[in-house]
Amino acid sequence: MMIENGTEGTYDYRKIKRALVLNEKAKFKGSQPPFTQLLPHGPGIPAILTDPYVYVGVKIVMDDETILCVYTSKEKTQTGTNQYIEDRKRAKETEDFLLKIIHKYHTNDLND
Repeated sequence: MMIENGTEGTYDYRKIKRALVLNEKAKFKGSQPPFTQLLPHGPGIPAILTDPYVYVGVKIVMDDETILCVYTSKEKTQTGTNQYIEDRKRAKETEDFLLKIIHKYHTNDLND
């Protein structure tokens, strides 16, 4: 899988511990570690009235607690828009792929 926007580098996929789809507040992207400033997914979010723009992506936590990210939003978006829905769909597909890897390589960890 080619990652076009996110953490650069080469990482061992067998060392992935967790993967989560998240919304990062757009004004913080690139100025802080990935997914430090979040906007929850769902209706009725008060924060959306003050700063509605987000980047959708997948937060990846490695075995050594290193945080990586894959942004599926190429541009900032607003919740509920067609772009947002497509970005969430791509993020969910990425998360599902990563969860299969986690399950394959960490099955023993889950049984401990």
